[in-house]
Amino acid sequence: MKKSPIAFLIAAYSSASALAAPTESVAQDFGATLSLSAQHTDNALKTETDKLSEQQNQLAASAFAIYNNEYLALDANYAVSEMRYEKDSQQPRTRTIGKTDLVLGKAHNPFDLKISHSIQKLPKTSTALELEEEIDEKQILTVQPGFRTRITGADNFFINANATEVRYRFEEQKNSSRTGGSAGITHGFSAVDSLTFYVTQSDVEFEFNPDVDYSQTMAVLALDTRLRKLSYRIEAGQSRTDSSRLGKNNDPYYALDINYDTGLHRFALSANQQITDSSRGFSAGTMPGEITGGSDVTADQLDQVLLRHAELRWTSSALCGRCNAYLSVFRDEHEFQSLERDEERSGGALGLSYQLSRNATLGVNASRTEQVVGGTVNDNEFTLDQLTLYYNYAFSGGVRLRLFGTQYERSAEDNFGNYEELRAGITLGYTF
Repeated sequence: MKKSPIAFLIAAYSSASALAAPTESVAQDFGATLSLSAQHTDNALKTETDKLSEQQNQLAASAFAIYNNEYLALDANYAVSEMRYEKDSQQPRTRTIGKTDLVLGKAHNPFDLKISHSIQKLPKTSTALELEEEIDEKQILTVQPGFRTRITGADNFFINANATEVRYRFEEQKNSSRTGGSAGITHGFSAVDSLTFYVTQSDVEFEFNPDVDYSQTMAVLALDTRLRKLSYRIEAGQSRTDSSRLGKNNDPYYALDINYDTGLHRFALSANQQITDSSRGFSAGTMPGEITGGSDVTADQLDQVLLRHAELRWTSSALCGRCNAYLSVFRDEHEFQSLERDEERSGGALGLSYQLSRNATLGVNASRTEQVVGGTVNDNEFTLDQLTLYYNYAFSGGVRLRLFGTQYERSAEDNFGNYEELRAGITLGYTF
């Protein structure tokens, strides 16, 4: 196993930056929550026949910390949970999810250090069911020291190093590490418009599968605009990868993010095309509200993947004085570069919540995800529909109550993995 470069980058930054954190202008917020959920399902194993009815109880604890001063910014949020199964339909596991973003150094400092960590659960394959044995956990740790300086009145030069480690809890053969850096120049046209040209280079190594190792170089031009209601960032460039398995390949790179906020209505459009790999994952964000869709997935085999993603979101408080609504649609394409495998995922979600009183909220969410997996021995196409009704009530003293019911229906073209499930329950939580 090769020595991790992350400790080296932290040490290099520490020796280069000797800035002291000021004590004024401090913003901080800390908190923790304990919760207990009792829920009943009429199909614990998500099967089409021989359904098992079972009560499932979940104990969870979460904590968050937000801290900000003139030198550093910290945003951390983690949750630990364990589900107990009345009839032992599954083996209980303790799961942790969450993320941390830490930035040392602000815009006026020449040096900065960004450290991010995330841990999430995700399906072992794109067609996996939401069962313990088919779910893995992925951790990503990234360390990025940087330097920036003004070279003219309107131009800034920046250079960053980067080290990232990807670790899986169960399927360790997917572990990988990547090192590299980027450099570029930003030209400010005005207080709200800027143009950036940058180049990046990274080397990706797979701990147990070195034959899949590859390097990637990118040259990108990016335009940023931030107005009062409208902001957008457009990136376009070229990506070149080089590996012993695939040789040299060139692919266009693009990324688009547009946000428009009128106060009552908020629109967000994102689209991108990039080369990634099945260890790093195909994170495509999540739907707003209660239901996740277009979320990260992985694959059972390692490969470079050309990812295309597009998503449109709308949220609004204009329907009524106590209402909040959202609508979201997405589409993903995963084009594997050496394996005979292609995936397409598309779907949408919508929801409406109504503030019954200062403490009570009633809501409904619905989503549909359609997926096509082709080029494999087990080609498959399926649709998953989900409908959730919920009632939330916040008591005085930090106690919260949630009642919920969810209907699932999954239908597959080959009739494998079809199921219907009704799940309902109650959650009690206490926030410190």
